[in-house]
Amino acid sequence: MTIGQHLRVLICVAAMGCITGFVLNGTEIDTDSPYIDYIKAQKWPYKENASISEVFDTHYETTYWEYFTARAGQHVVQFTGTDDEQQFVFQFIVEEDYSSFSFGALKQNNILLRPYAKWTYVKSLTIKKTSKAEEIFLSL
Repeated sequence: MTIGQHLRVLICVAAMGCITGFVLNGTEIDTDSPYIDYIKAQKWPYKENASISEVFDTHYETTYWEYFTARAGQHVVQFTGTDDEQQFVFQFIVEEDYSSFSFGALKQNNILLRPYAKWTYVKSLTIKKTSKAEEIFLSL
């Protein structure tokens, strides 16, 4: 290889490293963020005196929270909850100054729910779920 070819390879490798670093750092996921704390503390819209965190903890067996910045610059808090054999992923869009938030996407088993199905499911979370132990006790 000539010196020119070596130089081109070096430039390509450096450019790919910069691009890879930008992509990985641009979509960094955080599991300990003030945005997560903000969403957890907010009131559930269809249930008085219950926070979002309390509603999710009541309805899902396993829970996982994460925060990331979307490509459009939005602050996104994503909650993943597993219930029996189903997985639900909620996304909340938070204003930078913590003044408000909105419900974003909702997926059920990796399928994006349409708005009507999304809001029907969100409203259904206001109904208290009975635990496995309660179901066994009530069946006796």
